[in-house]
Amino acid sequence: MRKRKTLNIAVTGLLLTSSFTVVSSASPILGERVYAETQALSANQVFINTLAPLAQASQERYGVLSSITLAQGILESGWGKSELTKKGNNLFGMKGRYNGNYVTMPTLEYVNGKWITINAEFRKYANWQESVHDHSLLFVNGVSWDKDHYKKVLDAPNYKVAAQELQNAGYATDPGYASKLINIVETYNLQQYDELYDSVSSESAVSGYAKVTTVSGNAVWSLPYKVKGTKLVGPASNYTNQDIQLVRKATTKRGTYYQFKQNGKVVGWIDQKALTLYDTEEYNKGFVARAAITTTAGHTVWTKPYNVYGRTQVGAAANYQKQEVKIEREAKTARGIYYQFSINEKVIGWLDKRAFTVYEYDSVVNEQKVSVDAQVAETDGHAVWSNAYKLQGITRVNAASSYANKDVKLDYKRKTQHGSYYRFAVSGKTVGWLDEKAFKMYDTVEYNKAVNLDAKITKPTSNAFWSAPYYSSGSKWVTSASTYANRDVKLIREAKTKRGTYYQVQIDGKIIGWLDKRAFKFYNQLSSNVVYSYPAIITTTAGHAIWSAPYEIVGTTLVGQAAPYHNKQVQLLRKAVTDRSTYYQFSVNGKTTGWLDTRAFDVYDNLETNKAVHLTGTVKNVTGNAVWSLPYKTIGTKFVSQAAPYLNKQAVITREAKTSRATYYLFSISGKEIGWLDKRAFANIK
Repeated sequence: MRKRKTLNIAVTGLLLTSSFTVVSSASPILGERVYAETQALSANQVFINTLAPLAQASQERYGVLSSITLAQGILESGWGKSELTKKGNNLFGMKGRYNGNYVTMPTLEYVNGKWITINAEFRKYANWQESVHDHSLLFVNGVSWDKDHYKKVLDAPNYKVAAQELQNAGYATDPGYASKLINIVETYNLQQYDELYDSVSSESAVSGYAKVTTVSGNAVWSLPYKVKGTKLVGPASNYTNQDIQLVRKATTKRGTYYQFKQNGKVVGWIDQKALTLYDTEEYNKGFVARAAITTTAGHTVWTKPYNVYGRTQVGAAANYQKQEVKIEREAKTARGIYYQFSINEKVIGWLDKRAFTVYEYDSVVNEQKVSVDAQVAETDGHAVWSNAYKLQGITRVNAASSYANKDVKLDYKRKTQHGSYYRFAVSGKTVGWLDEKAFKMYDTVEYNKAVNLDAKITKPTSNAFWSAPYYSSGSKWVTSASTYANRDVKLIREAKTKRGTYYQVQIDGKIIGWLDKRAFKFYNQLSSNVVYSYPAIITTTAGHAIWSAPYEIVGTTLVGQAAPYHNKQVQLLRKAVTDRSTYYQFSVNGKTTGWLDTRAFDVYDNLETNKAVHLTGTVKNVTGNAVWSLPYKTIGTKFVSQAAPYLNKQAVITREAKTSRATYYLFSISGKEIGWLDKRAFANIK
């Protein structure tokens, strides 16, 4: 240890920096907690890593070279293993009391040319940061008899000068003290810590992902570590084994650092050594082949190529040992080449290429007889083969382009690892096998029947006329539907396929072609149109209009709204029934007006006879009967009263009238005329 003159050192406060904060002795400061986790480093390096941030913070504030603080800490504390350090967090052998706190320890002193042991009071600190702070204040404040006692140490240009000035100032009685400090600095390259700030030599935007896997000795900073102005964001351990998004990359003399995001928010910068970078795909493309999984040791199946961001484990490759599979895709990363594979049409995952034995030929997965009409519509990249493509022993028959746009018959289908293939014939002669993607399959017509419908072409956009129902065998484009937009047409046939319903169209007696049902507005069909002579009153006009013919039959035009005829008495002339409703043709004051829905009318009965009679009778059946001013439901009739008040009354019947509905009597009681009542209400008629 050392001996010096009695010192009266007043500690004025604790060191507080932007990066480190003093905490209780039970909770080590951040630097100690972070670096003490480093199990892979030597114990000496762990000590240096723990003390270095404190030394550099002190150098930044007070000017004490970090290399000197580190070397003294190593020498005085025996790499932090001394009893004084363990009991009092005293790294530098500072004697006396600190805020009244001390520990008593035996110490060797070099006196009069020899070493002696004495008991002395040594300062006790709550943590290492307090110890470094107090040590720095000694150099700044000096001693009681000389405030500039250590000024040359602070002003020293390098660690060698500083070490010698420490010895010259009598910091220690050991005559080899300076040499020991210099040797420690150079042995452990401590002078590197005297350079407080780094500068960024390169910086660029990046796009990638990584996992935080090495947190010991690492932290997250507001700028790349040791760049001037950087501030601590938090320990790297806050992100242990978490995925992060990398957005920028910077290089300094100390290393490489990445700025990262989590949940879309920028967090800070972290040393590349803390990360396991995910691989990026150099390519990811379709690659179809038949293969077997033959080498599973050391391999795993993943949802994406291995070490690509977002991949998760599917299972051990051994689960698929010796199974025949279909390779779907191939991807390459810096780590290797990977295949995505499927079994029985189900995609399993990605596996290292080295796990597979890829076969030269495909096999038939399934096959079936078919009978399908088609057209060779896509020939680029296709050829006709003697069997399904990639099967062993196939030979090339011809270029697919030789059969471009030809109608063909498909009679056999084979599925292999590469796809589905059809055997086809032209004019009854078998040609060979062609990829299904080369064919346009015609639809099967479910039915094709005669109809007699009227319609208007109201939606010509994206529709066309075809020589047969669209996409059925023999169907050829005739013309755009817009050629006949808004034309009234006659539909003479209806056909249905899986794609839709189609009508064959006739205009002015000429067949044009087939058109999709959705292009038409259909007219109503007239099922009957007969004479219908009745008086009526138009009572409901809302939502009704008058037409030149029954509504929505071909040729109908608007005459006018029904509203002007509200409560008008009219004469009905004809009654027509369509598949939509029933309509009346009517006249007003002898002039034919037009057609109107039956729901607009209150229809009255015609009076067939009205003659004088001389009869008597008794009112007996009053239930459901009433007395009216005229025969019931004839024009002008009004309600007089219920029949009930006249039950069992003797009546004189003076007139009899007959309508299409019933026979009615005009009657009087006790010489007073009452009104008209249904004949069925009377009994004992004489």
